[in-house]
Amino acid sequence: MTSKTHTPQDKDDKAVRTLEEICENTRAIRRVVNRILDHLHETQDTDDDYDPYTLDWADLDNYDDMYY
Repeated sequence: MTSKTHTPQDKDDKAVRTLEEICENTRAIRRVVNRILDHLHETQDTDDDYDPYTLDWADLDNYDDMYY
């Protein structure tokens, strides 16, 4: 059984591969997010008075499963 010595070049190569993988994953995430945003913009309501952040108490009570 031989031990493998890691040279600084090996560490640099691994760091570069890791960064390339992170960049590739980031681009994939960005593509998915853009696709979702495009879909949301296409299906957006044309009602100017619509506020997506308004909730009534009944909705809050019906969907509150914090204590179940």
